Amino acid sequence: MIKIWPRYFLKETIKSFFLFILTFYGLYVLIDYSSHASNFHYHHFYFQVYEIALYYVCEFAPRMEVFIPFGLLLATIRTLTNLNIHNELVALMASGIPLRTLIRPFIFLGMAMVLLIYINTQFWIPLALQKIKQIEQTHRIHKHKGLLQLAVKNLNLKDNSHIIFHDYNSNEKKLVDAYWIRDINDIYRIKYLYPYGQPPVGHFIDHFKRQPTGELVIIESFDLLSFPEMRFHKRDLFQGITNPEDESLSELWKKLPPSFSIQSQKESQRASVFYHKMIIPWLCLLAVIGIAPFCVRYSRTLSPFFIYTLGIFGLVAIYLLLNAALVLGKRQVVEPWLATLFPFFICASLASYKYLKL
Repeated sequence: MIKIWPRYFLKETIKSFFLFILTFYGLYVLIDYSSHASNFHYHHFYFQVYEIALYYVCEFAPRMEVFIPFGLLLATIRTLTNLNIHNELVALMASGIPLRTLIRPFIFLGMAMVLLIYINTQFWIPLALQKIKQIEQTHRIHKHKGLLQLAVKNLNLKDNSHIIFHDYNSNEKKLVDAYWIRDINDIYRIKYLYPYGQPPVGHFIDHFKRQPTGELVIIESFDLLSFPEMRFHKRDLFQGITNPEDESLSELWKKLPPSFSIQSQKESQRASVFYHKMIIPWLCLLAVIGIAPFCVRYSRTLSPFFIYTLGIFGLVAIYLLLNAALVLGKRQVVEPWLATLFPFFICASLASYKYLKL
């Protein structure tokens, strides 16, 4: 049976944790909704109330890896500093309980949050992002042509031909503004391509051929055309459409190249994102063990403001360092595993130093 004082510690920490989470995410929703209110009501296309609520519920999943460590950090500081200021820690230590034992409930809570973020990364984030895309594509309105995304994506087919496309509509399962490049002299421009059909089908097609003069000209056009020569399977399509950040840990693991054999930038991006997602949940534990020693030290001039400042800026610095390492790994400046694990090891060592001295 759990003793009274660990239950009390956990109760106070969890209360503060949910208070901070609800407050911060509530402010985020308010600011985000205010700045995008015109997108929710434009040209008589209105989002229903339940769609807006569902949108922000799904939006919380990818934000959990930031909100949970910060919420746990602030809750730990509040609980431990209050216990210290009111001399409750001194009374418990006088009864023979070691200081490290008193911090153990916070360690257990940090480990539980690590597990929660892993579950979120594996199961909830892919589903939430898929639902968000469905909501956005259902109500997509191009308010200004200048705001259209100009980036394109590409797919490599089995016959070494290529497809480049502007967008993928997950609701209708079609590629928008696609170009099938069979070779440098033979190109199809396809307004809408439905790749899951057998064979794939395109709508509004122009066929370009290179002439002896070197010009590419349209030799034929179709309203509807099937492409039996276009061969790819669902996994290839999924890899070309989905960003590594949107995939689960298990999917990234399956697509990891063999150790030390990364050759392309795509492989480097996938490996960097995988290592980053494996490391980020452990910030919950670092947030506890890094700040706890400062909260429990006995001093007549204990300054909670200084502790809050140290904890918040320290955690922000770790996030910035890991995000910078992610960029270096994606760009193949450094090996992905080294770019992620080395700065995390340095941060973990600094955060654990004072805790191990308790």
